[in-house]
Amino acid sequence: AERWQDAYNAADSVIKLNLYGLVDDYGQAWKGNNKESILEFNYTQTGPNHSFDQYYVPFSDGYEFGALGTPTQEMVESYEKADGTTIDWTPWHTKTTTELPYAQLEPRFKATIIYKGSTWKGKVMDCSVNGNNGAFMPYREQPYSYGKTTTGYFLKKLLDEKLIDVKGVKSTQPWVEIRYAEVLLNKAEAAYRLNKLGEAQSAMNQVRARAGVNLPGKTSSGDAWLKDYRNERKVELAYEGHLFWDMRRWKLADTAYSNYRVHGIKITGDTYEYIDCDYQDRKFLKKLYVLPIPDDELKNNSLIEQYDEWK
Repeated sequence: AERWQDAYNAADSVIKLNLYGLVDDYGQAWKGNNKESILEFNYTQTGPNHSFDQYYVPFSDGYEFGALGTPTQEMVESYEKADGTTIDWTPWHTKTTTELPYAQLEPRFKATIIYKGSTWKGKVMDCSVNGNNGAFMPYREQPYSYGKTTTGYFLKKLLDEKLIDVKGVKSTQPWVEIRYAEVLLNKAEAAYRLNKLGEAQSAMNQVRARAGVNLPGKTSSGDAWLKDYRNERKVELAYEGHLFWDMRRWKLADTAYSNYRVHGIKITGDTYEYIDCDYQDRKFLKKLYVLPIPDDELKNNSLIEQYDEWK
């Protein structure tokens, strides 16, 4: 709502409680039951529980209906190298036999995404056409994913690597709704909007300096800092349900997500091919910044009327 002072005060008050902090291992940051978790929902085998692992595990887990959503090449390219510099990905936007530089990427990439050469539940993943561990399937080749990837990647974050019997046992992985890293990033954005650049830099750089990540701080300013911040938030909070809402409130979605397609990497043997995973342009209309009033509410209350954008 652009109430920047309120947002700054709220985040700062949580920080000053001295009750929370960043865990060293980013792979544990979103798992709950630690000092980083502020608000979480817990599950048990006897219930309540959930089926998230069934929805997203690779076929190599022994469950034939997983991989309902897989990370895109665009997301992979959002990660910096371990030294904080960026990679020029254009050499891989073609068909090549040169391996992708996954090993150079910072630790949060490895904790978030299953890629060729990574290890998942004791198996080295190949994520390739006819692969034994993480098979590839062209988008829309079949009406269902059947545990195969259409992008060359699988989701790792939010899954329980200790859950072996995915078919027979429900998931009990906690859902962390608010964690300390988000609070720091919220403060950073609010401070920037209040012309407190030093505090904005400091708050964001604390997230980057997490012991298990150890990325150098960003010293940029102005629009360059805001660009750095947006990418930092995208990477740190990846797949935790923030990016869609962030892009809406930043009013960037109608340009960034219109006439836009996502891509993947099709791996066949030693060949890496950059592929279109949409087959048609995506669209985000400006009117989607305003969510319409449901028809049932309009029928139930004659004193309200629909937003102009949705009439």
